[in-house]
Amino acid sequence: MLNQLDGKYIYTFLKTYEQRNISKASIMLGFSQSTVTNHIQILEELLHVQLFYRTINGVIPTEKGKLFATYAYTLLQLTEQLHDNLHEVQGIIRIKALESFCVTHFSKPIFDFLEDYPTSEIKLTTGFHQSMIDDVINQKIDLGIAPIDPKLSAIRYTPILEEEFVLIASTRVSEEKLLSHEVRMIGFGSNCIYQSIANKVLVDHGKLDYQNIEYASLEMIKQTVLNGIGIALVPKCSVESELQANTLKIVSLGEPIMISHGIIELKSKPHNEITELFKQRIIDHFQVNDSLSTSSIHL
Repeated sequence: MLNQLDGKYIYTFLKTYEQRNISKASIMLGFSQSTVTNHIQILEELLHVQLFYRTINGVIPTEKGKLFATYAYTLLQLTEQLHDNLHEVQGIIRIKALESFCVTHFSKPIFDFLEDYPTSEIKLTTGFHQSMIDDVINQKIDLGIAPIDPKLSAIRYTPILEEEFVLIASTRVSEEKLLSHEVRMIGFGSNCIYQSIANKVLVDHGKLDYQNIEYASLEMIKQTVLNGIGIALVPKCSVESELQANTLKIVSLGEPIMISHGIIELKSKPHNEITELFKQRIIDHFQVNDSLSTSSIHL
């Protein structure tokens, strides 16, 4: 069977597995839909199993398909490791983080690292907490930057940053008006841990009548709040300029909200050299910044 397997068939399978849709997979791969279908059929014939159920809306992996995906991801990882080992400290780092974390904290360490290792490639994607955990376990990414320790035996969590989050509102609207009727909580949606924390704060303070409004970016959330539409829970560092300009204000509901972020990785998966270097660079970056911040406070 090995002499008949072609790497592009496996790669086509993985993209179809991830997208659950042949049309979407064909767009990502730059193939025609018939080519994607043909690659899947060739694999199924070689393996003598059905990998997907075909439905009106797309495809669903069979149990055999899920099993094959596990080995296919391992093969992809080993191929990337082989490439990295043959080319010294070059390589690909696959990492996932929250959109708000990327905007507020992640650009500088990434740019600095790429300056030092210009032949490396960082594949950064954004996503929510649970999707990071799933992708680490399924070896789709090497590292995740999670807003809370998942406390799973298979995952190693390394804390890197604790920061204050604040509920913000427009100074154009009184706090009494914002909280006196149905509260509009602006956020990233029900899959976001920040949204869950914000909703809990409202419930804990007797605000049971609230509506969640979902946006995809931190900037859209800020602009919506600035226009007086509702309130939002955001990293304080992301709104410092607006607070100083008195266009936004902090809504005080209880104690300060502190959220810890950390690196999550699969304990059983050894990293290539470039990923280990990147991981240590991230840890060092936030340790230095934390030390500088602490020194400033003490001064």
